[in-house]
Amino acid sequence: MIAYVFFVLFLLLCLLKVALLFVIFMTGNNFFGGGNDADYYNNYALGYENFAVNIWPVILRHLNEMGLYSRDGISLILKFLGFIAIPFLVAKLTYVKNSPYHKRTFWGAVVVMSAYPTLIYFATDIYRDIFMVFIWVLGLFVFRFLSHKPGFIKGFPSFVIGVVISYVLFEFRPYLGLGFLAALIFSTFYSFRRYSFFLSLFAFLIILFGLFCGGLLDPIINYRAGFFDDDNSSSLGITFSSPARFFPDLAMSIAFQLFGVFIINVPAVIVFMLESLPFTLFFFYVIKNRAYSTKFVDYLIVFFITYSVVWLLGNDNLGTSVRLRIYSYTSIFIAFCIIYQNKKMLLDRARKNLNDSSE
Repeated sequence: MIAYVFFVLFLLLCLLKVALLFVIFMTGNNFFGGGNDADYYNNYALGYENFAVNIWPVILRHLNEMGLYSRDGISLILKFLGFIAIPFLVAKLTYVKNSPYHKRTFWGAVVVMSAYPTLIYFATDIYRDIFMVFIWVLGLFVFRFLSHKPGFIKGFPSFVIGVVISYVLFEFRPYLGLGFLAALIFSTFYSFRRYSFFLSLFAFLIILFGLFCGGLLDPIINYRAGFFDDDNSSSLGITFSSPARFFPDLAMSIAFQLFGVFIINVPAVIVFMLESLPFTLFFFYVIKNRAYSTKFVDYLIVFFITYSVVWLLGNDNLGTSVRLRIYSYTSIFIAFCIIYQNKKMLLDRARKNLNDSSE
């Protein structure tokens, strides 16, 4: 019954998206104002721009040179990926063997990802974000296979594929590729279930502080400083200007960007209610119930921490944080779905054993 309700909600969301696209087509309203990256990508593809900020416009130009590019055509493909493919692929990643709750979890995940406002927005034109999320989600299937410990012979080709995917992601956004690769390598040595999350986080923060004091994080901090060159680009004003300011600034960056509590206008309120608040609930559920996690969850947690820390240190723009945290939010959401099913099954088994013993 619950699965059926979620399925109906998914159909309703599809109808709402069609209506949204119609409104955009009729009015040209981008809803959030500001510049449009899609215009730049289109101009580069057509040869009107010659400076590529990442690999996405290069891909579009190659398609144009082969006679395979049109803005409407690429936009349609990205709509399919954002509205259909990504929600269903993410839902597929929530599978837990022998779970009687998988069907409801599957359709629940489809609904949550289908209702993700940022994904909906960036699927309305030829932004790079949707294609990046699609590649990243495919990469998660690589690690899910590796998390089943297939052995060196069977696992090595998948590991190589994972490295290739990390390179592709690096070409789109360097810290996304590095975060993916770091999780691919280091999650092998970390158990979210066995090790204290808070002690692990404390140790990680101490190491991070040491790197900061040693100047090894200067490239990231200097990149962040670029947001202050334009008076209109910086939303937060967090500088990481000294060791004494490191932890207070990091705390503010986490609160404002990751948890979305920097609420300055109506769109920020909407995004907080529809994205940050659910994420916060999923996040604390995952931490509280980490005893029910799996090796795949280990990867998701390591990716979440390594990737999130880098962009929290390197970004000072609230609007940019909304698109950067898609991967952080989705990682925690998948972990939540897996842990939820494992916990339900274990509690059901415990109740059944209790009933059997009382008879």
